[in-house]
Amino acid sequence: MGAKNGNSTDVSDGKAKKKIESKYDPKTLRSLVKEGLDAPAIMERMSIKHKQTLKQYLLKLISTDRVLYDVKGLYLKDSKRPKVNQQGILRINLKAHDLGDLEINENDEFSVEVSEGKIILTKILP
Repeated sequence: MGAKNGNSTDVSDGKAKKKIESKYDPKTLRSLVKEGLDAPAIMERMSIKHKQTLKQYLLKLISTDRVLYDVKGLYLKDSKRPKVNQQGILRINLKAHDLGDLEINENDEFSVEVSEGKIILTKILP
């Protein structure tokens, strides 16, 4: 029988459906991970655009090989280089920075100055 059953996911409304091809290549991924490359380098070599895709590929490889692979820079945000979000808010993870003998506690307040292209935070002492 050449008729399609009712479970077909094809859309026949005249629009061409773009098929997304997986770039999952376990052999290449395995060799790049074993070389010790970090996440951005692996993503570039395998033409992967999103970290989430690389995470899925790595989990698939871990599941297949039954070996725990670790890729530097994949699961941790680079908290030493904070970014400004769409609302113009900059969040800084102070635990990621060496603050020397400066003690920071919850509810501490800071004054903000801008000087010569730098943002300077000064802790306001109680």
